[in-house]
Amino acid sequence: MIIFNLKTYAESTGKNAQNIVEMLENLTSEGKVAGDKFTVAPSVLDIGHLRKQFRNINIMSQNVSAKSPGSNTGWITPENLLGNEITFSLYNHSENRVLGSSFVEDIRNIQSRGIKLIVCVENLDEAALALEAEAFGIAYEPKELIGSGVSVTTKPDEVIAFLNLVKGRTMPFVGAGVSTGEDVLKCKELGAEGIILASAFVKAQDKEAKALELLNV
Repeated sequence: MIIFNLKTYAESTGKNAQNIVEMLENLTSEGKVAGDKFTVAPSVLDIGHLRKQFRNINIMSQNVSAKSPGSNTGWITPENLLGNEITFSLYNHSENRVLGSSFVEDIRNIQSRGIKLIVCVENLDEAALALEAEAFGIAYEPKELIGSGVSVTTKPDEVIAFLNLVKGRTMPFVGAGVSTGEDVLKCKELGAEGIILASAFVKAQDKEAKALELLNV
């Protein structure tokens, strides 16, 4: 499973986000890629209409909070996502960290309300907390490699230590700097069941070719 995190790049928001998801839907309908091999995480402003328009594409949120419905201006609640038929979300991404004293409690809270979380972590201590909270998935992403073009697979010992800790207890993801089909293959060979990537896909001049490269390994 690859998560295409569209972030808030100009190349992947608004009409451009729609173009990306339409392209991916065309690839699946033409049988060039399997629809169960990827998920798209668009910006919050795009997520609702993309979910309604592209019924055959897996779509998830980039973030969610443990806030309850009510007077919480600017927050995204589980109920907001569920109302848009979204049941998965990233959480604690290095660009939007929420790690704090209520980290475990908040993960449990959010998941108890129907949202499955892929919790991003930067080290094994954070992974252990996410395991304690019984997160649906945990993604190891070294902060210094995000957006660098240098793949997480250049740190195989760290990846293997992470996988040894979480595999069999949750769905293990890795990410940061994953840019090529070869990087994706190495992630799989190390034992990752999911991969998160963003800029290598979003900023590719030929996004269709890049999607085929990344998904067909």
